[in-house]
Amino acid sequence: MRWWQIKKRDADLERELRSDLELEEEEQREGGISGEEARYAALRAFGNPALIREQTRAVWSWNWLESLARELRLSLRTLRRTPGFTVIAILVMGLGIGANVALFTVVHGVLLKPLPFQDPDRLVMLYEWGLHENDAKGYTMVSGGMYAEWKQQNQSFSNLVLARGSRVGLSGSGGQLPEELDSGELSWDLLRTLGVQPALGRDFAQADDSPAASGTVLLSPSA
Repeated sequence: MRWWQIKKRDADLERELRSDLELEEEEQREGGISGEEARYAALRAFGNPALIREQTRAVWSWNWLESLARELRLSLRTLRRTPGFTVIAILVMGLGIGANVALFTVVHGVLLKPLPFQDPDRLVMLYEWGLHENDAKGYTMVSGGMYAEWKQQNQSFSNLVLARGSRVGLSGSGGQLPEELDSGELSWDLLRTLGVQPALGRDFAQADDSPAASGTVLLSPSA
């Protein structure tokens, strides 16, 4: 609303309040009250004009928005008068917002964002816990024979699969330097258990999971 429209609206409101108060005062005189007492009686019956005016303006306009605009103007004037404090305040707020955004990104990616697999809330990772050579307790790698025994005696899980992360070294050729690639050794039914299908080609088959079978590789794009 433009400033001249607000001014006209306030003038109309003031004229309406004055007219209603005069009518109330006239009714008080007709009831036998005269002079100044009639005006006081009209004010008591009519109510507080200032309060009525504020309540009416609150209905017509967004007072909270006007108050926010006034507070913002006052804050900007204060910041302009103290440029040193303004710079420090902006830096502190920027660092605070950046730290919170970074923290939320980590929490969302690690805790809140679901895993891209079928029924991720039902996935469980099992380890063996034993003694290392230096007598320190820790996780140990599950051997193939132990995994086969687990799978044969399993009565608690819908399926058990084996997975182990590793790195593969590639020899350089044509003057190129050798490289290391992230890789993993998987049992044949891992992708089916996770509900994942290869974008191209076929999935692993049970015949691939045999010492006599040829090596089978599934490639994925680098992260």
